[in-house]
Amino acid sequence: MLKIGLVGCGTIATLIIKAIINRKINPIVGAVYDKNIHKAEKLGKLVNAQVCNSIDELVSKDIDIVVECASVRAVDEVATKSLKNKKDIIVMSVGAFANKELYLKLYNLAKKHNKKIYIPSGAIAGIDAIKSASLGKIYEVILETIKPVYGLRESLEKEGIDITSLSEPMTIFEGSALEAIEKFPQNINVAIVLSLASGFPIKVKIIVDPSISSNRHRVIVKGSTGSISTIVDNNPCKDNPKTSALAAYSVIRIIKDLSEPIIIGT
Repeated sequence: MLKIGLVGCGTIATLIIKAIINRKINPIVGAVYDKNIHKAEKLGKLVNAQVCNSIDELVSKDIDIVVECASVRAVDEVATKSLKNKKDIIVMSVGAFANKELYLKLYNLAKKHNKKIYIPSGAIAGIDAIKSASLGKIYEVILETIKPVYGLRESLEKEGIDITSLSEPMTIFEGSALEAIEKFPQNINVAIVLSLASGFPIKVKIIVDPSISSNRHRVIVKGSTGSISTIVDNNPCKDNPKTSALAAYSVIRIIKDLSEPIIIGT
């Protein structure tokens, strides 16, 4: 049976634990870690997992895979220590891979130790088809993200935009994926997932719309295999509206697939 360790005991980790309790997935949670020891103890108690006092302690345990659901800042340490300790890792905070040096470092480390880094598809659809299309020629990749005001509040305030005056949709960004993740680090992880899946520089457009309550991602890919177009309206997690439910479930799905005898999709 698959044994996992959780780093970060917030919304994503809680949903993983709930999925285990509800028997949607069946791994053993061998260890949990969070800088907030009380959060780790509360979550670990639900599945009788050992509560660790450090990442070093967690990666030394008898587990098969580490699930990072902490933060972009934590990815380097968590992934590096996991791979060096011969553990596979699921990276939820994929925005960290906007740093090409970090991406190459972890890629080479995984290769050296014959381990895997899993990146969930997150809050967008069509990643399987886009990965397949990337084996041909990609001509253009566009991501249009439309979010409600509350989902972009902090970023809008940093940009000096008066959120109380917004009465209609407004484009607040157009540029590359790297520029997008730099300006909106907590809001556009899907741009990095799409960039990695397509292997092509993508064009990103971010729109704030005061009339909507869900996050909408529209993806257009054109290439030698044809055109791919997807639209996803994401409902937020009940416990944390900043996290899309689909993004959380994509991590849970990877954990499920790792235990399944048949895998569907690329």
